[in-house]
Amino acid sequence: MVSKKIAKIVLAIVILNKSASLQAEKHNNDLKKAFYECLTYFTSLTTKAKEKPQFKAFGANWSISVELFNYVRDVLPRGKTMIELGSGWASGQFSKFYTVYSVEHDKKWVGKYNTNYIHAPIKNKWYDTNVLKKKLPKTYDLILVDGPPGFIGRGGFYKNLHLFNTDVTIIFDDVNRKAEHKLMENVSKKLNRPYKIFTDSSRKKFGVIAAKK
Repeated sequence: MVSKKIAKIVLAIVILNKSASLQAEKHNNDLKKAFYECLTYFTSLTTKAKEKPQFKAFGANWSISVELFNYVRDVLPRGKTMIELGSGWASGQFSKFYTVYSVEHDKKWVGKYNTNYIHAPIKNKWYDTNVLKKKLPKTYDLILVDGPPGFIGRGGFYKNLHLFNTDVTIIFDDVNRKAEHKLMENVSKKLNRPYKIFTDSSRKKFGVIAAKK
């Protein structure tokens, strides 16, 4: 893992520092200067690495893959707004970079992380549309479809596309499952925009319909 490699690099630098400091004091101050330049460089690398969260083993306590999370980070600039259908551990991570609106049917998850929760209980096999009409934000830049859970079904998103701004990027998690894949296909045809599928390290898949150009 990257963190272990960085730790080894830092340890090596510390050992080098002790040796370099002794030599520098006796022979060449330039050597010590070079060391600190090297240390500054590696410190900057570790700082950048902290921009993305250290995910735990797949399925431990979050609903999306690290690849999906990183994809969002790559395509959505910091400070933008996103809607997620379904919330989880990753919601709290997204909130460090974006304004997040989390549509959640399960009351025990509402308020769990630092996002703008929209509690929409299941009604007619999907989120209560009366709640969504009142509480969805007027502007946003990305939609992540990761709920309701598969045993409830996500087909309601297609039936209620009119509630959303579909010109933005739309991401569908779990498209390795037949129902979620069909949902993505239907939305793609409706919007007349193609989709692209990504496979993560655990063979789980997510699909993306890019923003309208």
